[in-house]
Amino acid sequence: MIDYHLHTKRCHHAAGEIEEYLSFAQEKGLAEIGFADHFPLELLNYTPKNKVTMSGKELEEYISDISSLRDAAANITVRLGAEIDYLPGQETLTRQLISSYPFDYVIGSIHFLDDWDFTHPAQAKKFEIGCIKSIYRKYFQQLKKMVVSRLFDIIGHADVVKKFGYCLEEKEWQLMLPEIIATIRQADICVEVNTSGWRSPVAEQYPSRSFLEACFQNDIPLTLGSDAHLPDDVGKGLAEAIVLLRDIGYRRVALFSHRQRYYMTI
Repeated sequence: MIDYHLHTKRCHHAAGEIEEYLSFAQEKGLAEIGFADHFPLELLNYTPKNKVTMSGKELEEYISDISSLRDAAANITVRLGAEIDYLPGQETLTRQLISSYPFDYVIGSIHFLDDWDFTHPAQAKKFEIGCIKSIYRKYFQQLKKMVVSRLFDIIGHADVVKKFGYCLEEKEWQLMLPEIIATIRQADICVEVNTSGWRSPVAEQYPSRSFLEACFQNDIPLTLGSDAHLPDDVGKGLAEAIVLLRDIGYRRVALFSHRQRYYMTI
């Protein structure tokens, strides 16, 4: 089993030492883990209202620490990744920065709609004063732009806009989904099954079963991540996620090395 979405305390909303994350992964018998901490937003010329990423000066230290952990780890493979926010208009800079570092994979995620961090608990009340349909439409328009950019290897928590339980009506969702899936298929990008949704108010993995079923029908590859922000979150929900994927029809998940995709059987 693999877990490709582990954070570190450098992002200001996680805790624990990387050695503790590794220890929990070893205890749970994981074959491969990947750290994908939040890439410095300041390097992308963006300053959020809340500190949610490492600083630019910490990036080299992060890479060095994960590389050292990888070299010392026994009976488990450790990958170096990053979770990078897709910011419209910063595609060229983002591409240049990604190419400057030795990542095994890069997760592209969306946390911001303009200056609103819709995933932050302190800013969740804005859902109550907005039009849910409009919010979802804006989010998925941005997601499609991210996919078309081909900057990233993996789409992180693809429907995270539902995090706080403000969900789109099913009939509206079914109208929106086909275009999203077609864009992902054309770009040949991997989708993350992120189990942290089960630990959020929505109480559902990211993305939804209907999203995953559409991925399967369109031969879109998947990978797995717990989005751990604490050491004991490592591997949480992965067994349940594999049961779900096998029920849908998947028999393998994607792994990465030097930004090259390969597969393991589940």
